[in-house]
Amino acid sequence: MPLAEDELNELDNRILDALADVRATPTLLKKIFEEDGTDVSRQYVNQRMKRLSEHGHIENLFDTGVYEVVFDPRKNNNDGY
Repeated sequence: MPLAEDELNELDNRILDALADVRATPTLLKKIFEEDGTDVSRQYVNQRMKRLSEHGHIENLFDTGVYEVVFDPRKNNNDGY
């Protein structure tokens, strides 16, 4: 079941923002967030990405650890993008 927008935390929003532009791994997103001044562990990024994946918002492509957005719950249109 998809998450409601108010069920997303700040990192969830940052992950969805980043994946709107590129496909990425948790490690790559951690490095991107560090460049922006956010101190976050790769494990926490991975945990949040797994949660977003479980709710159908992002997808682990072919179980490679590379994720992309499937449905953004912050969007009001039907396709989620």
